[in-house]
Amino acid sequence: MTKVLFLFYSATGYVLGLASLTYLAGFLIDFGVPKGINDGEVRSLWISVLINASLVLGFGLHHSITARKSFKRWWTRWIPEPIERATYVYMTAAVTFIVVFFWHPIPITIWRVENSVASTLILTAYAAIWLMMSAATFHFGHFGFFGLRQAWDRYLDRPAASVPFTARYLYSLVRHPISLGWMLMPWFAPHMTVGQLVWALSVTVYVLLSTKYEEADLIREIGDDYLKYRAEVPTFVPGSRN
Repeated sequence: MTKVLFLFYSATGYVLGLASLTYLAGFLIDFGVPKGINDGEVRSLWISVLINASLVLGFGLHHSITARKSFKRWWTRWIPEPIERATYVYMTAAVTFIVVFFWHPIPITIWRVENSVASTLILTAYAAIWLMMSAATFHFGHFGFFGLRQAWDRYLDRPAASVPFTARYLYSLVRHPISLGWMLMPWFAPHMTVGQLVWALSVTVYVLLSTKYEEADLIREIGDDYLKYRAEVPTFVPGSRN
């Protein structure tokens, strides 16, 4: 019965995780969602900037802190390992809801692309970046990334599958394709407002600052193989030296 409950819990988390990311994709460009980034009551500019930047910081810190090995060792004292990653996905969905619910719109236009062809190309690039980020999760196990594989392994009573370190596909071009996607994606908006700019700048600053700590963890975890990989593959810009 416990194995079945773990599997149901993780499967529900998987669906919820995909749904929250899909909503966030629509939220950031005001497309196809009940509340977009420019919807809601407009309030003081600087208070809105401060609150929104804090929401992005909280969104980023959740991902960074809960990804640390020390945090995982601590909370798996209470959260069974087969559902540890799924619980992280539930938390991510909750944090996404908080960001959307408490976001203060700042609908001051920075640019607006009126040409339908240009607008379509921008939206296509936006969707392509989301697809690239999704594709990057398959490099180290898409279902494990969302916590479903762990519960499935437990259901089958087989040892948890380990993912060997490899540098293939997107990870042979840059070391952090998902982080690169988070930085690029907000800029591909046919209508850019100050609110969207706050998101874009806050995410970019956070990723650049947090990546060095993530790299330090990877060096401690993987060792010389990662040092060699880091020397050969750039951080964010394909073909660059770093």
